[in-house]
Amino acid sequence: MDPGETQTIEHLIRRAIVPYSERPDAEAVACLIDGLITHGQALHAQVTAIPGTRRTERTAAALAEWSYFVDAGPTGRGDHANWNHARALARILRNLHSTRAEQSSRTR
Repeated sequence: MDPGETQTIEHLIRRAIVPYSERPDAEAVACLIDGLITHGQALHAQVTAIPGTRRTERTAAALAEWSYFVDAGPTGRGDHANWNHARALARILRNLHSTRAEQSSRTR
């Protein structure tokens, strides 16, 4: 993963995991979800390629949760449901990103 992609993912995670009082407007949340899914799908594919014997339980859970949350979409309706969905995606993406970073440092 190149440094630009890493920075983009970290930026998306930071934008989503903020206090509720700093929640962006509905349009920004929709764009945030799009970005999380777009970059998350690529990261999901990279982490999936890591042999199962080198994955932690946390990583296996994050892979399964990612697929579930992307397929299921927000639970409920409205801005609050979308915001919670973005935050869930960001937390899962943070775990996948951490796994990818750990694997990259091991292969250097």
